[in-house]
Amino acid sequence: MATFTAGQYAVSECEVSVKTEEETYSPIADLEELSISVENNTETWYSINDDGWQNALLTAKALSGSFSGKRTVGDAGNDYIDNLRYKIGKEAEADFKITFPDESTLEFTAVVGLTDILGAATDVAPLTGDLTGKGKPKFSPKAG
Repeated sequence: MATFTAGQYAVSECEVSVKTEEETYSPIADLEELSISVENNTETWYSINDDGWQNALLTAKALSGSFSGKRTVGDAGNDYIDNLRYKIGKEAEADFKITFPDESTLEFTAVVGLTDILGAATDVAPLTGDLTGKGKPKFSPKAG
């Protein structure tokens, strides 16, 4: 991973991994895109003592996203994700870790829904799907 001190960075400088064993995170080979978003639930109300002006409180958050890449047989991370393809329930969950160029990390658990199996005869087999976050993610700033 590149040394990062300040400024912008390319997404390709991040490492996206999936937990393949008890304490082992494996990078996911040939991942082309990962889009993660945080949805917010904001409750609003209008009270008399605020002269009818709106008040608001952020009451919940949810993590979701999607990914796309190529199916790479024999890569631990890619194989792990692909093996979730026909799973249901708790078996369709995985733990992910994103390591940013400044060495900070984002760890989260998500339900993995793979969406594509094949494509055109000239395509490379895809590894694409959606992520639905479970629980609160853990962000760890760069140590030191």
